[in-house]
Amino acid sequence: MSNGTGLRLLAPAKINIALEIIRKRSDGFHEIATVMTTLDLADRVSIWPREAGAGLEVVLTGAYAADIDPANDLAGRAATKMAEALGRSPDLRIEVEKKIPSPGGLGGGSSDAGAVLRGLTRLWNVDWQPHRLEALAATLGSDVPFFLHGGTAFCSGRGEVVEPLKDMRPIRMLLLVPPVPQRASKTAFRYASVHPHDFSDGHRTHRLAQRIARNAPPPTADLINAFEAVVERSEPELIAHYAKYHAAGAPRLHLCGSGPAVFMLVLDGAKLRELRQDFRTQGAAVFEAHTLSRTAALAIEELPARAGA
Repeated sequence: MSNGTGLRLLAPAKINIALEIIRKRSDGFHEIATVMTTLDLADRVSIWPREAGAGLEVVLTGAYAADIDPANDLAGRAATKMAEALGRSPDLRIEVEKKIPSPGGLGGGSSDAGAVLRGLTRLWNVDWQPHRLEALAATLGSDVPFFLHGGTAFCSGRGEVVEPLKDMRPIRMLLLVPPVPQRASKTAFRYASVHPHDFSDGHRTHRLAQRIARNAPPPTADLINAFEAVVERSEPELIAHYAKYHAAGAPRLHLCGSGPAVFMLVLDGAKLRELRQDFRTQGAAVFEAHTLSRTAALAIEELPARAGA
């Protein structure tokens, strides 16, 4: 594609249906087993080529763009990494409409990076084997390779080894994001608080992945997240927020990634309007979301050339 036309890609949020920490590795990372799935809550990433030598321009808009530095955003870093690997200049304009709360454990930045890599593969006519693109994605973050696949997947290693699964049966949920200080949102902070007694052998995550592979619904008992124990013993402020949500009608909350966002499954007939209002009254940002298929998560739309580009 060299006629100035651009691309718009969906950059969906994710939740970890299950997440177990197996051990701490010699490289400082943690070995995990997790099942992740994409959601219809999503950022939008638009990419246009610029004239040779114009360089990279990253523009962030939307409700969750205010506290993010465009110069250090993962979307721009992904473009720079890929351009370096190809020996070319990243002469691009990248616009990211931020609809995913960040940080929150929903993977917004990683998803934006994955969308950029997918888009540039098409925009620049890159003919790489999948493992090469995944290896580059893993240098940007452990979750980025997952977003090259979308849908539902079993992930291992530090999260970068991705085994796609069948699309899950559609699931509806509410996402609740508590008002917390920035530090309480940091993945590194939570990993630093992990103890050996938080480790497990990953069998519940494997069992859940096998059920999904058979097109069976995930059992509630296997919706496990090792970080929930970490949060419970070390972050009383978050626990106080979650207790308010329980009191307002959340029967069971599940941590999204390392948090602090949580999700609750919603049954047919639930009074969503009332629930949303009750949770907002308790200070939460509330989003209704549904699981998103692989095909929908990887959607790409061509855009006309930008005026003056």
